[in-house]
Amino acid sequence: MNKKKLIILAIILGSILVICALILVFKKEIKLELIGKANISVNINEKYKDAKVKACYGNIFSCKKIDYSTFGNVDTTKLGTYKIRYKVTHNKKSKTVSRIVKVVDKKNPTLTINTKDFTICPNGKTKNYDYKAEDNLDGDLTEKVEVKVEYDKLVFTVQDSAKNVTKKTFSYKKEDNEAPQIALNGNKTKYVLVGESFSDEGVNVTDDCDDLSGKVKTSSSVDTSKPGTYYVNYEVTDEAGNNAKETRTVIVYNKNVDVTPSEKTIYLTFDDGPGPYTAQLLDILKKYNVKATFFVTNQYPAYESLITREAEEGHSVAIHTYTHNYSYVYSSVENYFADLNNMQEKIKKLTGKETRLVRFPGGSSNTISRRYSPGIMTTLANELEARGYKYFDWNVVSGDAGETTSTSKVIANVTSNLRSSYTNVLQHDVKAFSVNAVESIIQYGLTHGYHFAPLDVTSPGAHQKINN
Repeated sequence: MNKKKLIILAIILGSILVICALILVFKKEIKLELIGKANISVNINEKYKDAKVKACYGNIFSCKKIDYSTFGNVDTTKLGTYKIRYKVTHNKKSKTVSRIVKVVDKKNPTLTINTKDFTICPNGKTKNYDYKAEDNLDGDLTEKVEVKVEYDKLVFTVQDSAKNVTKKTFSYKKEDNEAPQIALNGNKTKYVLVGESFSDEGVNVTDDCDDLSGKVKTSSSVDTSKPGTYYVNYEVTDEAGNNAKETRTVIVYNKNVDVTPSEKTIYLTFDDGPGPYTAQLLDILKKYNVKATFFVTNQYPAYESLITREAEEGHSVAIHTYTHNYSYVYSSVENYFADLNNMQEKIKKLTGKETRLVRFPGGSSNTISRRYSPGIMTTLANELEARGYKYFDWNVVSGDAGETTSTSKVIANVTSNLRSSYTNVLQHDVKAFSVNAVESIIQYGLTHGYHFAPLDVTSPGAHQKINN
């Protein structure tokens, strides 16, 4: 190809390129561009404001703004990755761009140190310091705080689940001025019957610096062969010379003595049985030679043989009610005595003798009887005595009839309200938690100068005001 032809070809090709360039420059098209970054992050619970996009239709010389649509949203209350999509459609053509938004946790936990003077143990062990850590997402992180000694500083560090770390450092001194702590195993006061063996339950010792296992010195004056108040003394000293002492009181006492009731007499009375826990109760009473009074019912026939045992072991068996159905027994005088006679027959069959002791369902002061027969309690109280019976109420309430289900509360209710003359205690032997309180009540009474007796026709009735 000669030179002339090459020049002509070059001119043609150049013209074509110029034409194409002009077409591209002046060609109109959709332009859709993100404003800002394509990948961004925002802290959780912070407000997210979208940067949006630029959308137009035209060329490099002129581009007319056009509308676009946005799809997706960002929930800044939840960690995660969210996609925002922008779309524009013009002249039957579409274009789409996207932005990725990550909701993250960038906030460090708060770490509050309340301790003012920092010390560590002479052996380098850290102590118990007062601090609190909280996180905007994880909540309380106090248990996650790490305390370490790093060179000449005491360092507190906490990290949340997003790996955000808060660290605080303090200067410290090496010293131990805190005494060990002695914690008794079991009760501080122990009760032991004369002649029984006493086994000390020991103590647990803790110290802020030292392991004091096996270093407690124990001395005891306990002699279970005779009544008295004795002590077990515990003492321990840590390596810095800090000393701690603790004492357990051991009271050795005799069983209940059968004497003629006088001052400081406790009458334990139990309603509504016999039932599933009555045998356990009888075992406890037998252990301490304590006699009680059982106001029995026919509610649990499977346990009626325990009425025989109650009588054979010297307890008073008394009438409560055969049916324990208030609407029946208090609907008329006739119904009440029919119910009473049925229980009397049951007692006579099981014990060989009748009883003259009675307790009204709900006590003589009950008001529920008004629903069925106004004035009936006044009539029944008079009629009972006319027929040779004696009814008993109470002057100390254990609280087991609905006020509490706590054994310790029953114990407190009784022992804190004992009378200097006589105490007639109301309990229910169909309540396990109440039966579990009896041994402690007996121990308290015997070690505080009381004796226990069963009710008989000469005992005080502890009558309450009749309200119907």
